[in-house]
Amino acid sequence: MRNVRIIATDIDFTLTDAQLRLDTRAVEKIRRLEARGIKVILTSGRNLATTGSLAQFIGTSGLVAAEDGGVVARYQTPIKVYGGIERARAALRMLRKRMGRRIVERPDSRYGMRLSSVSLERSFEPEEARELLRKSRMGIALVDTGVTFLLSQRHVNKGRALLRLAQLEKVPLTYAMAIGDNYNDLSLFRRAAYTVAVANAPEEVKEEADYVCKHSYGPGFLEAVAHMSL
Repeated sequence: MRNVRIIATDIDFTLTDAQLRLDTRAVEKIRRLEARGIKVILTSGRNLATTGSLAQFIGTSGLVAAEDGGVVARYQTPIKVYGGIERARAALRMLRKRMGRRIVERPDSRYGMRLSSVSLERSFEPEEARELLRKSRMGIALVDTGVTFLLSQRHVNKGRALLRLAQLEKVPLTYAMAIGDNYNDLSLFRRAAYTVAVANAPEEVKEEADYVCKHSYGPGFLEAVAHMSL
């Protein structure tokens, strides 16, 4: 596959270094790709304000999937919000009741910056919370983004968001490439025609990718694009 028209990429630990600083070479490459008409879609567990702003600062055409696919938007203007935040907040209340002070809501969530999910500090072991959520039958999943834990409805994921954005652009997913580093990127891998895991991804994620980079983080993104001769 060489006729790539869409690249859906994770941000944290894919376009950044290990300290979450953007790789400036990756930013310049994205600008060159956009100038050639290749749409670069930023996908992230971060809220829309952050993801949309990054799209503008980096220089993409603005298509984003924020909140792990819960919010599809162009820059900071929502196109579609998947799932209601009320159910996620109900799950938060349940977890706080059962797990106490280990459950710490992150400021962007606490101060109303999220539209479809609740963001938590990675201050507890996720399996206990996942078991409580399964038993509750609330339809809420706990997603580990590598930076935070998210509470969101089970049908919400980056892959579904990519499908919607590709439909809006009238580009079949046979022309889509996905680049990621974590388990929440697997839904992207199941939708895109060609998939790449950067070297810092877990082994289970690498096993699902068509190509595994030799380099980690931002240099891995550059390697992925070079591998496709873009």
